[in-house]
Amino acid sequence: MILRSAARTDVGRRRRANEDCYAIAAELGYFVVADGMGGHKAGQLASRLAAEAAVAALEALEGSAATLTEKLRCAIAAANREIYIAAQAKPEYSGMGTTLVSLLAEEGRVALAHVGDSRAYLIRSGRIRQLTDDHSVVGELVRRREITELAAREHPHRHVLTRAIGVRREVAPDLAELTSSPGDLFVLCSDGLTGLVHDGEIAEAANSGTDLDAICAQLVDLANERGGEDNITVVLVRYEKESA
Repeated sequence: MILRSAARTDVGRRRRANEDCYAIAAELGYFVVADGMGGHKAGQLASRLAAEAAVAALEALEGSAATLTEKLRCAIAAANREIYIAAQAKPEYSGMGTTLVSLLAEEGRVALAHVGDSRAYLIRSGRIRQLTDDHSVVGELVRRREITELAAREHPHRHVLTRAIGVRREVAPDLAELTSSPGDLFVLCSDGLTGLVHDGEIAEAANSGTDLDAICAQLVDLANERGGEDNITVVLVRYEKESA
């Protein structure tokens, strides 16, 4: 099988700077979305450092016998260490951090790692499934069924994270691995998309055509049409059969 991918990031309608960052390392089968926090300069730095450190860690592990999830754990640890050290070095960067959601693929297998409230979805046979749980105050309330998904969108603490990359010396990512099939479409995105665009609408856009760049643009445009309250980033990764 082969991987096709596309990505788009946008500052949105309300923010002056884009604190989101994405990375596509197709030669490694690795894809990342990070959403920085700590003020626009620190947030931009945190998300960029996380993406760069994660890719570098995987490059160093290329050809090793480590499993997909072991490689992702190393990548998250490298990203966390890079940001934590940078934050300790300068007072203006104190407390900076980032979310990170990532996908590592090989023939027939996909592994995911995430920290924070950026998300990963799988769209298979037209149906969408969220693959990650938000590490946020509101995410915990939804999982405990104390509030609904609809109420979560308007909750005053919806942006408060319970876990982030770089804030503490160590961080524990959520890791998962699954079997992939031809036609599977994986969506990695920041909360600038999911805060304004429902899961069913993401699936509808994904099922509207085969041009991944056009689907990315459609999703970003939809979030902006609804106010663009935050930076918006989308990475799409599709498994396809190799041509004969």
